[in-house]
Amino acid sequence: MVEFLTPLGWLILLAALVPVAAAVIRSRRDARIRRRIGLPGPGRAGMAASIAAPLLAVTLLAAASARPAVQKKGTRHLRTDAQVFFVLDTTRSMLAQRPHRPSRYGRAVAATEHLRSALGDIPAGLASLTDRPLPHLFPTGNRRIFTAVLHRSMGIERPPSEAGRNVFGMATSFDPLTQLGSNGYFGPETRHRLVILLTDGESTLYSPTRVARDLRADGVKVLVARFWNARERVYTSAGKVEPYRPDRSALRPLETLAKDTGGGVFEESDLGPLRRAARSWLGRGPTRPVGTPSRLELAPYLALAAVLPVAFVLRRRDP
Repeated sequence: MVEFLTPLGWLILLAALVPVAAAVIRSRRDARIRRRIGLPGPGRAGMAASIAAPLLAVTLLAAASARPAVQKKGTRHLRTDAQVFFVLDTTRSMLAQRPHRPSRYGRAVAATEHLRSALGDIPAGLASLTDRPLPHLFPTGNRRIFTAVLHRSMGIERPPSEAGRNVFGMATSFDPLTQLGSNGYFGPETRHRLVILLTDGESTLYSPTRVARDLRADGVKVLVARFWNARERVYTSAGKVEPYRPDRSALRPLETLAKDTGGGVFEESDLGPLRRAARSWLGRGPTRPVGTPSRLELAPYLALAAVLPVAFVLRRRDP
């Protein structure tokens, strides 16, 4: 869509009427004189070009003065009734990996970016989880800020757990997940509240039924992306294997927690079903436009184009 930022600039075009009228009167007078003395005329094409070229130049300059601009799409729409929090487990067990493969945490970060892109119309926040959740970014539609916080502010044991590890080396606790619904993580008017928990599922003893009940009471649904393999190990910076061993018994209580909120647990290879489950539950709702549309101003290009007919006129005048 083209709009004129200063439409009064078209008044400059009126100035072209004077020289055009003068050129027409002069051309008729010259034609009479040539007929009397028997000189050949320049031809209709030449006369038309001599008149059209300056007229075109003035028209282009008038258009440039009116500052035409093309409106470029720059706005998008965000849901006003839905928010999602990506909660990443940042305890040391998320460093577990198979040799020369990405760690659980690295895979979780990549999954977060993928899911955030798929839910682009939903304001999204970021939180870490050790023995308590910690918000790093409250729900926003700004994807650049989301990506910057994900990569620059979050990481393993940033911050470390307050209580440290227990005798089994565990530092994760899912009991405090109830804070996600009650401590202002979501806006008070948000009807659809979704938590996507990216974790290996390993935790100290907790009550999945109680956690789910409290989250459900606050309208929070939990979908879990699980990053876990029995053959993964945690390695020191020197490459030595740490005492950590994957906990095979962690899956069942995690499934209970997610199921009792109306959600579910998905393995990292099942991000497609997880994405569809999130989109299905979020559904559709009211939106608001965000962002500022940009404009491409055409005035410089029109002014530059006016040089061509001026050059044509000067060339014809040059013997």
